Amino acid sequence: MPSWKRIVGIIAVAALQFGCVLATLSAPLPGEAAAQGTPGASGHARTRAEAPGGAERQDEPVDGGTLYLSMFSAPRGVFNPILMEDGYDANIVGLVFAGLLTRDERLELICDLCESYSVSPDQREVTFRLRKDVTWHDGHPFTARDVVFTFQAILHPDYPGVLTGDYAALRGVGAMLEQRAALDRAQAGGRISAREAAAQKHAAWQAWLDGDGRQAIRAVDDRTVVFAVDEPHAPLLQNLAIPLLPAHRFAGFPVGEMGQHPDTRRPVGTGPYRFVRYVPDQYVELVRHEAYHRGRPYIERIIYRIANQDVAIGQLLAGELDYVPLKPGDVVLVQGNPNIGLFTRPDLGYQYLGLNHRNPLFADRRVRQAILLSIDREGIVRHLLKGYGSLLESHFPRGHPYHDPEAIPTRRRDLAAAARLLAEAGWTGRDAEGYLVKDGRTFRFTLVYPSGNAVRTATAPLIQADLKAVGIRVDLQMVEFATLAEMVFGGRQPDAWLLGWGVGLDPDPGPVFDPESRWGRATGWRSDRSAALLRAGARLLDPAKRRPLYREWARLVAEELPVIFLYSQDQIEAVRLDRVRGLRPDARGSLWNIWELWIAPERR
Repeated sequence: MPSWKRIVGIIAVAALQFGCVLATLSAPLPGEAAAQGTPGASGHARTRAEAPGGAERQDEPVDGGTLYLSMFSAPRGVFNPILMEDGYDANIVGLVFAGLLTRDERLELICDLCESYSVSPDQREVTFRLRKDVTWHDGHPFTARDVVFTFQAILHPDYPGVLTGDYAALRGVGAMLEQRAALDRAQAGGRISAREAAAQKHAAWQAWLDGDGRQAIRAVDDRTVVFAVDEPHAPLLQNLAIPLLPAHRFAGFPVGEMGQHPDTRRPVGTGPYRFVRYVPDQYVELVRHEAYHRGRPYIERIIYRIANQDVAIGQLLAGELDYVPLKPGDVVLVQGNPNIGLFTRPDLGYQYLGLNHRNPLFADRRVRQAILLSIDREGIVRHLLKGYGSLLESHFPRGHPYHDPEAIPTRRRDLAAAARLLAEAGWTGRDAEGYLVKDGRTFRFTLVYPSGNAVRTATAPLIQADLKAVGIRVDLQMVEFATLAEMVFGGRQPDAWLLGWGVGLDPDPGPVFDPESRWGRATGWRSDRSAALLRAGARLLDPAKRRPLYREWARLVAEELPVIFLYSQDQIEAVRLDRVRGLRPDARGSLWNIWELWIAPERR
């Protein structure tokens, strides 16, 4: 699974641009932290500010000053956008680099390094017209060569990263990747040597460059790039939003050794800030890019200080940090401080109760619905998340562009309705302990949950108690996260489990609900209608045409409940309002417009 869209992992890069990187990847666990907003007219949640005067302390922009941001763990130092797999590296990459596309306040794709893009009538080609005012941090002009180089590097047989599969839809790439996979199997089986396999991969690569590759990624001129696909593939636009590399600095360097290129540690990009230095375990220093294409940043310097969350909060209160993402339990430490603003917004991840559909207990949809109605999800949000969260009814959490609260009403705890559904499903008997019985079998299953996550650890016994109230016996088993992940996705699925998903901004859920994928096989759930809707949606690039399909799919998933959707935690950001000015928080977070922010002159 590509690192940009990792389902159960550390990285959940929302929009592949610095606005969302700052807000999401600095947080404790992306996909498990988010925001509390109020629905706007569009149905999307708006960010809320909590502070005397809110974020309204503005004045005229001034030049200079240093912005101090928090980072809770040291970056690995892989500041290469096509190689990094660490969220803390992504914080830096998001400020240093830019991509063809970015996201607006509605989280819709818009141009960044392009001035326009268009999709052909048959949806098999996307043409980008590049901006002519973009320069790399070393002064070299940005051109179509940089675009072509970046994506060809990802597709190269020696590429050491994990993004290649994102571009299988490009003309001829899918067949080339299938050939590579066959060679890998042959090598693993001892039928060919590693050297032979590598030689054949390189031969296929050259054949692709000389054939389909000429059309798949082509520079028409210095300012025009065209991407062509074998079949329409909607996620392509999102995948083309990744930050780009400078061809003039990497060309001629072996792709397989790109991780050792000096620019991987000292990156050169086109973003609002230039890399200065990284002092391991202490700080990262950036300085503004004077020729940034969106306008010269007001703030001269950015310092990322590396410290654990407790230390970071202390530094925030002391005025030594300007920005710290918070956990719900930490809000009380800064709430009421007149110099600190709290900004909350919806996250793009959620927590769920996974069910093994191979277990006959969960085969009946009415049973799954009863389980949902039995769990006091509101209580979890209220008590465990301190109110910083929202109930989840389907795959798209509040704040996602495809979230549609009107199509799927919120379901509250209803023990009477749950009891009726269980009775309709034939669970009418009781054993000596009062648990439900059907055909001589007690309704009993084991719920496995991971250690090391305070909210999940507290959630498991609450679910146990809630289900006991309707006659379902739940046995609890706590294991380490790695053990649980291996159980769920490695073929030893328990009855039920607690985990979370990070949801990409493209509505296509990828392998999550694909019964043939490693992730989809975890539940064993199958639906012909779901598969048909997802196939149709993946072939459309026009959002207006895609929305009805995914709206129907989301309703289907909400009704069928392949998993029990629990809640989406909120993302909370604390900002020193006495220093940071120009804030315009929205769905991208409080610092999305960092090049427009400035430091109050009286607080420098």
